[in-house]
Amino acid sequence: MLRLREFFGGSANRWFVSTRGISTGLALGLALSYTKVLGIDKRSILAFIMVSALILTFIFISGISLALRNNPPDQIKDEELFGFLALVALAGLIVAVLNCSLLIIYSHLKTDIPGPIYIVCFIYSFLACLNLGYQDALIAIGNIKLATFFDIITVLVQIFALTFFISLNQTSLIISVFISFIFSYTLISFATASIFLNSLHLESRMLLIGMKQIFLLSRNQHLFGIANSLVDRIDRFIIGLVLPISFLAKYALLSSIISFARFFPDAAVKLSLLRHHQGKSKQDVVLKPSALAAIILAGVVFTISAQGFINLVFGQFWLLPIYVGLLFMAQEILRGYYQITAVRLIAIGGKSEMSQISMLLIIFTVIFLTIGTIMFGIWGAPAAMVLVYLILTSLIQMRLKRFSSVD
Repeated sequence: MLRLREFFGGSANRWFVSTRGISTGLALGLALSYTKVLGIDKRSILAFIMVSALILTFIFISGISLALRNNPPDQIKDEELFGFLALVALAGLIVAVLNCSLLIIYSHLKTDIPGPIYIVCFIYSFLACLNLGYQDALIAIGNIKLATFFDIITVLVQIFALTFFISLNQTSLIISVFISFIFSYTLISFATASIFLNSLHLESRMLLIGMKQIFLLSRNQHLFGIANSLVDRIDRFIIGLVLPISFLAKYALLSSIISFARFFPDAAVKLSLLRHHQGKSKQDVVLKPSALAAIILAGVVFTISAQGFINLVFGQFWLLPIYVGLLFMAQEILRGYYQITAVRLIAIGGKSEMSQISMLLIIFTVIFLTIGTIMFGIWGAPAAMVLVYLILTSLIQMRLKRFSSVD
């Protein structure tokens, strides 16, 4: 495994942030492209399938992923890594079955869905889980550069594959989008698995032992990663089930554009977690009032620009009220600050406290989002999340002060 970690050299942190921004930008461009050609109804179906697959993936692999990443890279045993890869593949099959079941429910509630979409839904869900899990494995062993390189390649393959399949005009547009994702995930997952299998020295009889070790370790992991990943997407899932079908497509478009700026806090959080697991850093992150004001001002300008862009490129029918975008931007700012303060709490020994807060994050999000969306419509979703992050960030600050007073 040492050979794999040394495959790429250089400044991993700098590479991670820069390539994360590039891949996020490419992914946004791709999302805008297929949104333009799909239209409202098909874009809503696509969004529901993708969001459901991600939510299920986070539920089933976040625990085992944290179990693997909580160990320093040089202390991860080959059988544990091999067991993790096998558990991710098993989780992928479960995610695929459950997502098809959710799609049946969505079909009964919203609109008839053709049979071929169920087939691509199954394959896509399995490979999306596999791809995300294997990328986590690369990060866990400290090979950030290879993980982010594969991230960019994945998006580039999706872009070229989608262009090719649309030009052939042999399948429907939504099937072409799914096939491009399936093709890219297959390619990258196979490449990642091949690298691991060629680098690991393991007998097949040790597979079950490694799977058992990772599974047992995952039961004791805190809910931080699971909660943040789940909460990040569940708003679209609830909007898709509760509101008319057109709202999901419009919300997905607006949130995709605004979320482009989130790769900075996301990168900071992932690097902070990696440094913490490696025992390299416990440095606090302090946000000055001037910096906060600049972030808020930039967020307002970015939201107004996003609304103008949607109106210009997609038309007025795709627009949501401006206050929905402003509330979503406020949600994103508070989300980033919540995650950074959560990492601070974990770094000073507050794992138990953070697990409790993460459980509250899941409970509050589901309750507030559902009530807010049913009672107030589309703007109730981001407003509910703003309230949730304000409450829980305040709770983290209280815990941080308690730890500081003890020290």
